[in-house]
Amino acid sequence: MMKAAFIWFIMLMALVSCKQNEEKTQGDSGKIIPREKMVILMAEMQIVEAHIDELRKAGHKTKDSTLFYYQKVFSKNEVMPADFENCLMYYKKDLEQLQLLYADVITRLSELKAKNEELLLERKADSPAVDSAKNVQIEKVETHSK
Repeated sequence: MMKAAFIWFIMLMALVSCKQNEEKTQGDSGKIIPREKMVILMAEMQIVEAHIDELRKAGHKTKDSTLFYYQKVFSKNEVMPADFENCLMYYKKDLEQLQLLYADVITRLSELKAKNEELLLERKADSPAVDSAKNVQIEKVETHSK
């Protein structure tokens, strides 16, 4: 009888601790990662993966693994990898929330892409014109109309 009560007590404690872990979106350090920061982290990780894929497609050998670059992302954003993993696991338990999170990541990536394209256009407009056939800088000539 005492043995059965002890087993029930252990099972009850396990259920309570699991329930508490489900309710929190925090990692080993106890730090909760806000949703917006999760979006930033996931977007930066997608950029890292795309960059590494492009390097490999271009024939460059990368010494560092994706995890090396992920560590830089975590460090830059002051997030522990375990906290990120635990928060991601939390979102994976709720498919609707996970889909909303990924939708926000796609929106962020689209915004970053638009900003990058804008900066490239500004840079192109600021640089002197070059005749690509002769590789000669073309001076802008002012015309004066009478």
